Amino acid sequence: MQTFRCASCGREIKPAVACPHCGADQPQWAEHLAEIERSIAEMKARDAEIAREQRQIAAKMQAALFQRDILAHAGEERTKQATRPRRVLRRRPGRRPPTATTGAP
Repeated sequence: MQTFRCASCGREIKPAVACPHCGADQPQWAEHLAEIERSIAEMKARDAEIAREQRQIAAKMQAALFQRDILAHAGEERTKQATRPRRVLRRRPGRRPPTATTGAP
């Protein structure tokens, strides 16, 4: 903690409105308080800026993760389709198998 010199008696004192030894008002205390308040205001502004930046980063990360999941799923589907057999057996209409009889039963 910072100490001050009393303007009246010259003794070292802790920050206070009045000197505990001689009772004189201490103007340094008000200056010190104003300095602390400015510092707190600066820290609050920086905290708000950091929170805003954190929200932006979280949104970007969420978008990137979503895009990654979509691309990974598309890659898996493409791999599945590439490994499936491409031959499809179809019958031609009107053609009978060689073992079928031509007459009615």
